[in-house]
Amino acid sequence: MDDLTGTATERMSQLRATAVDQKDASWLERQLVSALQGWQDTEDALAKLRETREDF
Repeated sequence: MDDLTGTATERMSQLRATAVDQKDASWLERQLVSALQGWQDTEDALAKLRETREDF
């Protein structure tokens, strides 16, 4: 089975559209972890940007 591609949001949408009974548990876990890691990376990047932003 091919891994999902795209942003974390796109991968989560693809997972929701996938029939669970057609995929094995390890594939689903790998895709979910990948999407969640993508979201975490985005949150980390946003936090760094917020830290460097000056308040006026």
